Amino acid sequence: MARKTTKKKSNKRDPERDARNKRIAIVSAVLIGAAGVFIGGSMGIGKLDEQAASFVAPGDLPIVIHWPMTPAGESWMPIQEREQIQLLLNRAVDGGTALSVSPLKEAGLALAGTGWINGLPTVNWNAAGEIEVHADWRIPAAAVRVGNREVIIDWDRHVLPLDYGIGESLQFYFVNADANLPAIGKQWVGMDLHDGIELLRLLQSSNLLEQIEGCDLGQGENSGIIEIITNSNSRIVWGAGPGKERPGEKSAGIKIDRLRALQDSTSRIDGRYNFVDVSGADITVDD
Repeated sequence: MARKTTKKKSNKRDPERDARNKRIAIVSAVLIGAAGVFIGGSMGIGKLDEQAASFVAPGDLPIVIHWPMTPAGESWMPIQEREQIQLLLNRAVDGGTALSVSPLKEAGLALAGTGWINGLPTVNWNAAGEIEVHADWRIPAAAVRVGNREVIIDWDRHVLPLDYGIGESLQFYFVNADANLPAIGKQWVGMDLHDGIELLRLLQSSNLLEQIEGCDLGQGENSGIIEIITNSNSRIVWGAGPGKERPGEKSAGIKIDRLRALQDSTSRIDGRYNFVDVSGADITVDD
């Protein structure tokens, strides 16, 4: 009786099968891994993500940053700053593995450390396999003059990574801030600067900023007594910050009305005088 023979199963790998499995794993990981989000801490990835990530070698990972925009749909951030942030994030994820959480975490931490955003960004993989970044961007509000520089701050007095020579920022400015300059991203303490920002908000909402260059926050015993500086280098004594009027001082509403009256009668909020005081019982002026 003849012996039945069987062929041994080949151990050779099928290249087409391996390539097909690789594509399936990557596509599956994109669909599932797109939900992996970094907001302050990292979230774990599943076995499928890890398996798919192992097929993709470390390298340049595409990063899409959603920049702060104007109502017209244009980014107001200086292009140099955008380029620096893009480069910073590219370096942070350099060598990371696609579809893993590590690049998301590194990109988020890098952006959070720039001083440009509040809190932590949201960073995730999108369905196209890109790292997508959303953030609560800090908006420049004014400059604070320190020595021969103008340091830019946002509306909550956080120091932004921007500074210019005197007169070069083209921003509303403050002089004689009490507290020292903090590190980038930190809040500038001091009630004088807080009150100055509140006055800036009020002047802006009252449409009275066109002829105003900045504010002097006062020094020594006059610290906190704000003087408005116009574009003709006139001084307008405003007094204490809005809502913090001292005894005998008129309310912010009356002061605004006085500035408007001067503008209506002379086309200038300073009345074309070198010195105006709108804080007391009556308006006082000096040529």
